Amino acid sequence: MASIKHYRAFQIDPDGHVFGCINLVCDDDEQAKREAASLVLVHRIELWRLDQRIAKFDAPQELVRQ
Repeated sequence: MASIKHYRAFQIDPDGHVFGCINLVCDDDEQAKREAASLVLVHRIELWRLDQRIAKFDAPQELVRQ
């Protein structure tokens, strides 16, 4: 039986401050990474499970420069 895991995708502003958090429930780290990567629009996303950073996804450079 597979266990469901809880993750948090933190939205990070250009100054490095967290301004939002999205809770994700996924089967594994790979699914969580796919879901977190899809959240990147303008700001960086950091994916965490408990106290471990799983991945970070930067905003596209052309948006960061604006």
